[in-house]
Amino acid sequence: MSDIIDPKFKENVYSTVCHGCGFGCGVFMRELETQAVETGTSCGAPILNIDYRKASPVNQGKLCRFGVNLAGNYCPAVSSVKGKSVSTDEAIAKTVDALKGAKASEIALLSVGGTTNEEHLAFMKIGEKLGVPVSTGMTGLFKDIGKLHAYTGRGTTYEDVETAKKIYLFVDPYVSYPLLVRRLVHAKEKGAEIVAFGLKELPIATQNVTVEPDTSLYDVKEFAPDADTVIISDLTPYTYAKRLAELVEIAGGKSKFLFMRPFMNATGAGYLSKHTKQQSFDDIVSKMESGELKVLICLDSDLIDICLNDNMKETFKNLENAIVISSRDTTACSVADVVIATEPIYKKKGSVMNAEGRLIPITAAAGDTPLTGFYALSAILEALGGSALDFTGVHAEAVQMLGANEDEYKITVPEKKPQPEIKKISDKLPDLKAVFSDFAEPKSFVSSSSKADGESGAGAVKHLYLTNPFLWNGVLDNDNYIELSRCQVKSSALLKGFTADVSCACGEITKATRFKVSPMADGYVLSMRKQPFAKAPITDVVVLRSPTKPNEPEIVKECNVPQ
Repeated sequence: MSDIIDPKFKENVYSTVCHGCGFGCGVFMRELETQAVETGTSCGAPILNIDYRKASPVNQGKLCRFGVNLAGNYCPAVSSVKGKSVSTDEAIAKTVDALKGAKASEIALLSVGGTTNEEHLAFMKIGEKLGVPVSTGMTGLFKDIGKLHAYTGRGTTYEDVETAKKIYLFVDPYVSYPLLVRRLVHAKEKGAEIVAFGLKELPIATQNVTVEPDTSLYDVKEFAPDADTVIISDLTPYTYAKRLAELVEIAGGKSKFLFMRPFMNATGAGYLSKHTKQQSFDDIVSKMESGELKVLICLDSDLIDICLNDNMKETFKNLENAIVISSRDTTACSVADVVIATEPIYKKKGSVMNAEGRLIPITAAAGDTPLTGFYALSAILEALGGSALDFTGVHAEAVQMLGANEDEYKITVPEKKPQPEIKKISDKLPDLKAVFSDFAEPKSFVSSSSKADGESGAGAVKHLYLTNPFLWNGVLDNDNYIELSRCQVKSSALLKGFTADVSCACGEITKATRFKVSPMADGYVLSMRKQPFAKAPITDVVVLRSPTKPNEPEIVKECNVPQ
């Protein structure tokens, strides 16, 4: 058998977790160690293949479209300073110099949960040495809802979803968390009533209730949770605090909550950092824009991809030192002053915690675990005057802080303290117009076709993002279109074969945008990819028909007539 195997190839197998979202899908990554020059890969990555990890208690080997294409999303980062390739040690030295040359008030550390608990905790120890907390991007939301935050913790499992009698959905699982659909199908087969609240009708639902983003749940009579209800929503940097507060006020103490997360280890990172005084995304971005922030370090957290405003690349230029510690080549790496490249996520050793609160180990099934990222963080801490870190000790500390069981087949929920009394605060929280600055009247834009038809002023709608793994991770998918209702298509004078022109209050116009008719509420447009005309989760836009048809490829018919 050994004579058959090419000695140039060595295969390593890693048991890891898909980084697309916080669902926690297990997968095997098979890596063939061979150089790109031999294989023809474009970014220097080894040959990767997926093996479906059927023993995973989360997904039983099943993967969504993002997960199936996971092997193509691991283009490795390259350590660099000012765009020039350097050794990891040189990049670390530049990082230490930048930190020593700035005040604590001029530094921000960001880790949204894109890496292991062990690396996140090591990053926190750097923050403690600097007197700078590690921000996870969720601080603003939890600050707004105050003590109601206690009801958003872990405790409800995917098995609870399958056995629920009633399920209230506040997410589109088909788009945001596709593997959740399988659990809902099983629940429906067992007789569960599934009610979807939102703008778009979901096929899995037994009842769809149209609820607009600024509608109070106190005014929705169909929202009547009880002890048999599991409520599924999600917590992202763009979750509307007032809606979240209403969910807890009405259902807290009687119903179960399952809050999905958009990042692989957002749950673990959130628990490790929960008692720290963090900065919100808005705080960090505002300080970047004003020049108050001098140094930003992102640990496997691409702020450019996460922020919906595509001007973030320019904002990064206001920093004296933008430092990216990354396991793959992301958008932020292209504009960073310093890049510290670490091993890819699938090679990391440690643990992540999914939305259920399940602690999932990441390790090599066959091969080496280099711990490049962990030891890079340890080297930074040591250069700042701290003690070198021991992986085994940090791992044990993380597990203890999380109050978790190291067996991924068992979910351990920390002993709960008495839940705080639920007091109504939602009526004191700002509404959507105050939260999102782009939620304003759009500038009028009328295409030439509309002018001809005398339809000036038509097509005004509100644009919303359907967040998903591709959007959060800066990966392009075949989803560059907008969705509208049939009535809205008619109102915007859209025709089959034509595209749409979309404009917004900021003056941006995106022409020749594809559109899709969907069963959804009138007055809204949805999209799954970042759009130039939408720099906030909710934006007022004008959608009208493009004046001309898009160019169609020339069709050449073969001549079948005998010559």
